[in-house]
Amino acid sequence: MLHDLWLKLKGVFARMGLISSIKTLADVPNLTVDDADLQRVTAWMSTYQGHPEWSVYNWQDVKGDPHRDALLSLHMPKVSAKKMASLVFNQAATITAYEAGKDPKAGKTTPDDDNNDQNLMLQEILRRNHFKVNLERWLEYCYATGGIMAREYVNDGEVKIRFAAADSIIPISQDANGITECVIASSKVVDGKHYTLLEWHREDERYYIVENQLYRSTSTDGSDLGTRCPLAEVYPQLKEKSLYDKATYTRPTFQYLKPNIANNFNLDSPLGVPIYANAMDTLRMLDEAYNGLMQEMQMGRRRIVAPDYMLKRAPDVRTGKESWYVDWRERVYQPLKMDRTGANKDEVRDITLPLRNDQFIATIKDLLKVYATQIGFSASTFSFDGATGLQTATEVVSQNSETYQTKNSHETLVERFIQDIATSCLELAKNATAVKYSASADVTVMVNFDDSIAKDRDENAKYYQTVTGNKPLMPQREAIKRANGLDDQTADQWLAEIKQEDAGPDDVDDILTQTAGEDNGA
Repeated sequence: MLHDLWLKLKGVFARMGLISSIKTLADVPNLTVDDADLQRVTAWMSTYQGHPEWSVYNWQDVKGDPHRDALLSLHMPKVSAKKMASLVFNQAATITAYEAGKDPKAGKTTPDDDNNDQNLMLQEILRRNHFKVNLERWLEYCYATGGIMAREYVNDGEVKIRFAAADSIIPISQDANGITECVIASSKVVDGKHYTLLEWHREDERYYIVENQLYRSTSTDGSDLGTRCPLAEVYPQLKEKSLYDKATYTRPTFQYLKPNIANNFNLDSPLGVPIYANAMDTLRMLDEAYNGLMQEMQMGRRRIVAPDYMLKRAPDVRTGKESWYVDWRERVYQPLKMDRTGANKDEVRDITLPLRNDQFIATIKDLLKVYATQIGFSASTFSFDGATGLQTATEVVSQNSETYQTKNSHETLVERFIQDIATSCLELAKNATAVKYSASADVTVMVNFDDSIAKDRDENAKYYQTVTGNKPLMPQREAIKRANGLDDQTADQWLAEIKQEDAGPDDVDDILTQTAGEDNGA
């Protein structure tokens, strides 16, 4: 879609005065992406969707007739992107906002810390937008296609969050922190007509500017951008132009997230690359090996040769020539031209070839190890066998494993992404008259990723206990706090209750003290 979108936008760029004439992206001043960037995004998107360039192949049979088939696939781009997304972020993660300078300090947290106006407003926005559910899904698209974009806006008195995939984004300009201006495109079909909404995000010295343009295609298949038409035809609630004063907004109302992987295809591009961008050859070999395994199973069907005179003859209706045939439900017989005389005149032989599935499975296993290391996972992350097929590692990983280190690396950018979204949401709520919120938008946003599905706590504890000579690793209060996700005040209460329960009314020391000096004998 991205490359097609660019072809549509060339004329629009010219009409808006951004350029005078254009044939390729290289003609756009200060634009740091080129046609090759967009073509790569299109290829990555097709690969993720299960249609890589190698998925279809041509071959000829023994008669010379051409055939066109599709490779069977393990769909590893989908599998690996989903695995990474679920490791980095899940619904157990917590996102909390505090007024700047009033975030709780370690050792002094209480149950009421989260009960502030900023956090209550943020939680309501996130809940209404199903943010945690949506983010995990969109993170999969991010790791599969190279990036996603979030956009915040106000509609019907509520702050909304929507996302856009990599093939709907064209950056216009960037600075040291990433994309600063861009175009976000979305398509829609209404009453058989194809519409494209272009959302331009630009800025000047005073404002962040968002301009919406709607185009109606003149073709029946929507292959062209078409002519500009009123927004009311499809989006009556949208404004043609919105200005966000930089005096009250600290950032644009969009955020771009990409995997924490350097773009080695274009070092100056602000666009990201998917986690498997440098493993395309391995993906192709995996699909070919898997397709070979399936073909091996098909070709391994039982085959029996029998003398041709034992088979039936029938004339071909087109040529009139007679040919041998058997009952079509019997697929195992092959005719062999033989004499009716001789020692082996009635011989029927089984020529079924042995399966080579073990060799194919071993090849797939080795390729999966190579692929896992190429995308930042531990080599044992993916496995394959003939009984259960493809499997992903369900066991937890240790703190020093490759998977855990890669996960932490991606979390760095995801944390910043979430913090920027949360801040933009509160700034919109603060400045939009339709939203009932009057507290400060100057906040500190804390993101606590849930590591319980990825981190092997037992293994880490054993390691530290070994290096400390099996001495306690932390105070009991801190262990209670971390294990149960409690604040400091509640952890203190739990510790006091535990000590009280351990002592109990029938404690041996208490009994000895109470009965000291007493003689209960006869």
